[in-house]
Amino acid sequence: MTELEPLLQRIEQLTPHFGRAQEDLVALATRGRNRDYKGVLQNARLVLEMLLRSLVSTELKQTPGKAMLDELITKFRQQAHAGIIPTHILAHMGTVQAWGNLSSHDHAGGLHDGTGVKVDLQEAVTSLNSLVAVLTWYHESYGQRSAPAPATDAPVKATPSAPTVSPVRRGSSARPADGRRLALAGGVALVAVASGLGVLAYRPMAELSSSSAPSLREKVDALYAANAEPPPPADCQEKDPQGLVMLLEMGSKLSDRVPEKDRVREATAALPALRARGPHWSPEGWFHVARASLLAGHPDSEAMNKALLCTNFAAAENLAGRVGVAQQNLKEAVDRLTRAAELDARFWKPRYNLGLIYLQVPRVEKAVLWLQRAAESAPEIAEIHFRLGEAYQARARETEAAGRGQDVVADQELARAAFCRAKALGHPEASAFCATP
Repeated sequence: MTELEPLLQRIEQLTPHFGRAQEDLVALATRGRNRDYKGVLQNARLVLEMLLRSLVSTELKQTPGKAMLDELITKFRQQAHAGIIPTHILAHMGTVQAWGNLSSHDHAGGLHDGTGVKVDLQEAVTSLNSLVAVLTWYHESYGQRSAPAPATDAPVKATPSAPTVSPVRRGSSARPADGRRLALAGGVALVAVASGLGVLAYRPMAELSSSSAPSLREKVDALYAANAEPPPPADCQEKDPQGLVMLLEMGSKLSDRVPEKDRVREATAALPALRARGPHWSPEGWFHVARASLLAGHPDSEAMNKALLCTNFAAAENLAGRVGVAQQNLKEAVDRLTRAAELDARFWKPRYNLGLIYLQVPRVEKAVLWLQRAAESAPEIAEIHFRLGEAYQARARETEAAGRGQDVVADQELARAAFCRAKALGHPEASAFCATP
């Protein structure tokens, strides 16, 4: 606490100057002294979002609407708005945002599964160092425009509920500069099949067949949730109990959690049975045929097209993007992945996949944007933060070549923060990049 107290005292000095953000600043100080470090990071993120919304309104003369925090920060990184927020302050904002994202979600699975994300004193100190820099700059730049309102005591806000995406940690974590492969979420790399995540268990066919159709539907939907994918819309779903039973039995062979060494074998084994039912499949069934064929190494375009007859099936659009990569059709891949991202704001895989494509092409600014969005959608996934760190590094190299020294420093700090988040989430290669220069 000795490291934290001076920061909390400085924040309390600044609090009366921050209008409706005072409530969160008061709550932040209370949480800090109660050692609720996760809450500290959450309140810091909320304060930052309020400041940026105010700047969008006052400086850009725009309505922020429902823009997410990463979009608000990105606005001020654009060349058209350069100079409104100094580069080093943007870097501090990125740090507050990143640690706030990490602390705002807990995807340990069931209530009794594991301990979830842990936030320690050092993480709180890192975030608050940056928040104090942001608040000080904002007060010095804008503090005289309106009289401060009196500070008020406020109850600590409740921690927001977490989305239902299951925790995923990917095994492949190569740096693009090393020339090693980049693994797309869902199973296909730009040059090879991605790493695996462990096997989903399944029950014998006879036992599954005794279940009612509604119960089977719930189990199939649980398979999608375990795979971090949205199920198809209701009008595209499999209705026949026998088809649902087959999806349950074969779904475990096609999961992202199947180890990489077993993935081709499992998919090849599932494919004949899935194809044999062909005339009776709904678009959902054809989605599984297309997935099995892709994992087996022989993408079935006809099956993919039949799955895409369901026009709002985000998981199918993401799969079609992976097929596009496998067939070296990056324009098709980008179009499909973009469509998948538009269909479901909480579906992180297409955002992550787009980030990887743009990182390798390379189109670094787009890689940063899509990986930021992926991190916003799924802040608990270590691999996303690791790749985002690589994207910031790549942008730092570009800005250095362009002679923009201040931007280089900012991106290097953003990269380090992203790598540190990956380290905190257990990424095996992040430690070396998290170290302070």
